[in-house]
Amino acid sequence: MRDVYKSALWALISIPISLIGVFLSRGLVHTGGIWLFPFYPAFIAIALLGGPKESPKWLLVVVALIAQYLGYFLLIYFIRKLMQTRVENITKEQSEKNQIT
Repeated sequence: MRDVYKSALWALISIPISLIGVFLSRGLVHTGGIWLFPFYPAFIAIALLGGPKESPKWLLVVVALIAQYLGYFLLIYFIRKLMQTRVENITKEQSEKNQIT
């Protein structure tokens, strides 16, 4: 449960990233490339919703913020779990080596 809590706190970084993407830099869509990577969760959610022509702007902003937060939460949570598992495996290997010698 502690990992979920920490991941949820770290995922709050997605909110300023989302606001930058929505309000300050509409040119990101036209530049493409690696600059779009932080905004993928929002782009996917907006595409599933039908795009800006079929939905009101306020709904797109809300969906983008929620999608960004959930996307970042899942990414952070899985990376934390992966790192925790890796550290446990390294510790286990070192303790096994110490027992052998």
